[in-house]
Amino acid sequence: MDERFVDASDLAPPEPLQVALQAATALRPGERVRVRLPRQPYPLFGLLAEQGFSYESVAVPRGEDCVYDVVITRGPAFGS
Repeated sequence: MDERFVDASDLAPPEPLQVALQAATALRPGERVRVRLPRQPYPLFGLLAEQGFSYESVAVPRGEDCVYDVVITRGPAFGS
């Protein structure tokens, strides 16, 4: 599966959420996108689920804090 990477971790709200949604809607069959975000994007999860996307979120250490990589695909949840 092809994967694109989009780093939105240094953007101010609401841009990270907007960037993630744009990246998700641009997905082609057989592709996924990994979006790096500055915080756990709880509002994004509901929006993705409503639109039929699956996602997986992973904390990535960055200095003393962390950012979150959200991998988004179309269709069934990961591992299904």
